[in-house]
This record gives sequence, C-alpha cells and structure tokens, in this order.
Amino acid sequence: MIAREELKDIIAESVRETMLEAFLALVPEVSEEEQKEIESIVGEPSDYKREDFFDGEEWIGR
Repeated sequence: MIAREELKDIIAESVRETMLEAFLALVPEVSEEEQKEIESIVGEPSDYKREDFFDGEEWIGR
C-alpha cells in the first residue's frame, strides 16, 4: 500500500508535468529568423545581471 504523503507527492508531480505540457502547447514556435529578431531586440541572458532574474522553482515552492 502506498503512503498518503507519497501519493500526494506523485499527484503533485503529475499535475506539474501536465501544467508544463499545457503551457508549452501555448508557446508558439518561432523560426530562426524570428529568433534572431527577438534576440536583437531583447538581447540574450548573458546580457543581463544574475540578480535581474528569479528562481522559478523557488517561486512554485520547490
């Protein structure tokens, strides 16, 4: 028999995976040309200071 907490962890992980899949399905694919245009406007991550970012896993409670 599976422990209650283990079951909750399994369900939570499954929900996270499903939500990620749903989010990724909403993100449009871009061509290389479009990606280059985006990078020319906003730059690349290396153009920004580390403290300008936040830890997404911390934000979702991991």
